[in-house]
Amino acid sequence: MTLPHEGPQEAPIVPPPPGTIADLFQEALPDIEFTATQGAVDVILIVAREDVPGVLRTAKDDPRLDLKYLRCLLGVDHMDGGLEVVYQLYSFTHKHGVTIKTRLPLDDPRVASAASIWKGADWLERETAEMFGITFEGHPNPVPLLLPDDMTDHHPLRKDNPFAQMEEWQGLRLGAEASKAGHIPAGYESIAGEGGEEDGG
Repeated sequence: MTLPHEGPQEAPIVPPPPGTIADLFQEALPDIEFTATQGAVDVILIVAREDVPGVLRTAKDDPRLDLKYLRCLLGVDHMDGGLEVVYQLYSFTHKHGVTIKTRLPLDDPRVASAASIWKGADWLERETAEMFGITFEGHPNPVPLLLPDDMTDHHPLRKDNPFAQMEEWQGLRLGAEASKAGHIPAGYESIAGEGGEEDGG
């Protein structure tokens, strides 16, 4: 069964107001080009992958920024638009945060590791590498974290993974029951059967 869906839509760029952390980054990194947009919580900075190491190091070490806490590092699959690595940072000193994003092409999904900047990036990058197939160059220990060593044929959080249609089916068909969908709940067997017939026919 093939489930129709719309392609991914890019969020509009909404320039942050004056006086935000984007201005501090502009002062700290005058030679780096980036796009700043206002997110729901933090300012988002979109940078080229070759600039990621310098931007992240400055974010942590520059006293105006002092973003010493890596809250999260994760991947996003934009399908034909490539893969994205997202860094969410926070400063306990200044009580401000920022989200830094970089986009990677599907045929060359690699970016420099941040593990030498934040030790906490070690496991986060290993998980992201497994789930999205992103290579973090220079990572000190790029071995599987969650998946079996021999599971190299697909990446579970990529939208082209073999189980994507089942996951989509669970969300669309089960609605509020999707959170329980480790199996096909009683009463939904006929829906599963319909899907099987469509796939076979």
